[in-house]
Amino acid sequence: MVQAYAIENLRAGMRVGRDVLSENGEVLLSRGQILTRESICSLLERPIYSIYVDEDAEVVDIPGKEHLLDAGYVACYERAHERVKRLLLNLAAAGRLDRGLLDVIVADINHDLAADGAKAISQIHNMERAGAYLFHHSLHVGILAALMGSWLEWDQDRREKLTLAGLLHDVGKLSIDRALLDKTDPLTAEEFAYIKRHTEFGIAMLKNAGENRQEVLNGAAQHHERCDGSGYPQGLEGEQISVNGRIIAFLDIYDAMASDRAFVPRYSPFDAFAAMADDTMSGKLDPVYTVQFMRQTCRALIGTWVEISNGVRGRIVYIPESCIVAKPMIHTVQDEFIDLEVHTDLKVKAILTAAELEA
Repeated sequence: MVQAYAIENLRAGMRVGRDVLSENGEVLLSRGQILTRESICSLLERPIYSIYVDEDAEVVDIPGKEHLLDAGYVACYERAHERVKRLLLNLAAAGRLDRGLLDVIVADINHDLAADGAKAISQIHNMERAGAYLFHHSLHVGILAALMGSWLEWDQDRREKLTLAGLLHDVGKLSIDRALLDKTDPLTAEEFAYIKRHTEFGIAMLKNAGENRQEVLNGAAQHHERCDGSGYPQGLEGEQISVNGRIIAFLDIYDAMASDRAFVPRYSPFDAFAAMADDTMSGKLDPVYTVQFMRQTCRALIGTWVEISNGVRGRIVYIPESCIVAKPMIHTVQDEFIDLEVHTDLKVKAILTAAELEA
């Protein structure tokens, strides 16, 4: 027997009872086809309000944990993290940039860590970061840069230079005492002025080590510049800032907000988007690139498991693209749909780790 179901009540694994047609008569889903989260999301974007489902057919159990971190990804990340740590410490101590090791790290990123955007974004919000923040942050910004270059459909050479700028953007902080970097009390004006010199220290280190690719140097030197001229060290404005500088600027911000640090708890992706949207609309960040990043990241988040502020857990099944600060629809473990665009009193609290989901 076939029964009409509202789109918001569909579940992955149901079998389509009658052909689903578009407004132009095109067959979108065929009779007998098994619904997936992707096909349900595609229906939510169309002026279709219900479809027929075969209620006599057994619901197929479609796996729903594919975006949780797996042992293989974690192992690859940990290897890359150790390589980044070795690379940066060697650069700071000996003034030498190990090109062979750098090539291995970039290959790790391109072939494994940034190959799946959904898994990469989940990892950045999920994985525990043991050890110094700087090395995790450098690797994460490198991963985000590789994703961004891919989303922009840049050629391999241009993507690689953006990835390198992300990996190396904060190396100058190794010239600053870690106790000062980790200080939780308010910084004095003198301390803040000194920390701001990390861009200057980093560029000197890179040039002394033989790095002369301007796109790489610009990304590292300008990641604290802002389009309205309020950034540092030079107070550049708009297109005075290189494209790589404008991109690394918001990737640096995004990963910092996604991090769990002693004095600042991590943001959910949607809280991070809201903060970035404010900086974009106020003219600090370049909307051409930030909007693209937020939209592509939202697409990557489809399917991830989250906890809502009321304690309910579920999976993101849909995020409207009409607005850069759009909120998702959640399919809960209680088999209900919660649209956070409607339930404005609720928000995504965090992306869940495998351990958190099983707890």
